[in-house]
Amino acid sequence: MYLRTVKAKGAEGVEFEYIRLVEAYWENGRSKQRIIANLGRKDLLAPHLESLIELLSGGKKTKSSSLGAQPIEATHAACWGPMLVARSLWRELGLESMLDALAPKTKSTQKAGKLPLADRVLVLVASRLCRPGSEHALAQWLESDFVCGRDGKRILAPWKQQGRVRVDLNWLQEWYRTLDQLLACKDRIEVELFARLRDLFHLQVELVFYDLTSTYFEGRGPAGLAEFGYSRDGKPRNRQVQVGLVMINSWPIAHQVFEGGLRDSATVEMLLKDLQERFGLGRVIFVGDRGMVTIQNLATLRQRGQGYLVGLKRRRNEQVNRYIEAAAQGQWQQCPVGISAQEKRAGPSHHGDGGSWRGAGGAGFCCPERRTLELRADDAEGGHGKNPPGLGETGPASGEWST
Repeated sequence: MYLRTVKAKGAEGVEFEYIRLVEAYWENGRSKQRIIANLGRKDLLAPHLESLIELLSGGKKTKSSSLGAQPIEATHAACWGPMLVARSLWRELGLESMLDALAPKTKSTQKAGKLPLADRVLVLVASRLCRPGSEHALAQWLESDFVCGRDGKRILAPWKQQGRVRVDLNWLQEWYRTLDQLLACKDRIEVELFARLRDLFHLQVELVFYDLTSTYFEGRGPAGLAEFGYSRDGKPRNRQVQVGLVMINSWPIAHQVFEGGLRDSATVEMLLKDLQERFGLGRVIFVGDRGMVTIQNLATLRQRGQGYLVGLKRRRNEQVNRYIEAAAQGQWQQCPVGISAQEKRAGPSHHGDGGSWRGAGGAGFCCPERRTLELRADDAEGGHGKNPPGLGETGPASGEWST
């Protein structure tokens, strides 16, 4: 016998649930059911659940009835969605199999219960995406999100207060060593990942975007890398390193860490050599800001047969000013305003003109908003900034020039 729930409408059209006691039996080789008793409405029987269970079990108290009607509460609800998506993308890009092949084959990696390198790197990457923080902060993220290895066992931090550190130091050192192992095979990972992205998305490399940023240290930093230099963070008294990032088709394919005192322009030749030797890129168009521009770098780009699109500083540059003055005599055409058109109902007017300068193609752009900023800078400096004669509001009075 068993209980069956049925729904039926009452006199006023209100739907109720009713409990019936049903018996299953065999007749002529077929299974049939018959109603033994209509026990009544489900909502009215709820307070008498214990007595009903005892009655149906022949007067014997079941385990559930002896425990009493205890409320069921969720003790923990971990978030598992972000990690599920991250693991799916991780495998689709082939990073799991790639790192398995590149991982060092030592006895320590074969210990029972120790995560493979690919799983540990995935945890670090997912934590940066979901809750950016240090390896120490990783422990807190593991408490709120369900993170596991390929064996399905959940990864949790062993909490242990040791000075300012709140987790076991041996556990924390494992994650630091993961970064060292990842750095050892960085170059091969970048090359293999680029090959997979190229095949997966049919990448046609034309434009190569390159830029640098810096990050500073509160202490001495790593010897040979941490140096004083131009600080983008406004911390000239702190040692720093520079990080260069290379992107193609909106995908980052490589990065390099340089000495903190190295000039931006000094890294361009190293980048071009790396792109050719590691990635096998032939002719590309190098895109960089005006910090990359030197006569030597432009000569190197031409010598290698590379195209380039770089910014030139107009202020106090007589060569650029003469080019602007010559270009102002040509015909100007309206250019799309890009992102600003999505942010404003009426985007600012941008004008452009093409020409040639020292054997390279050139394009000048006039942006009224940029012009206003430069005029304010001139006023702050006492009005010593020079504007090319005869250009006025409709000529290329300001902005950066690209060649």
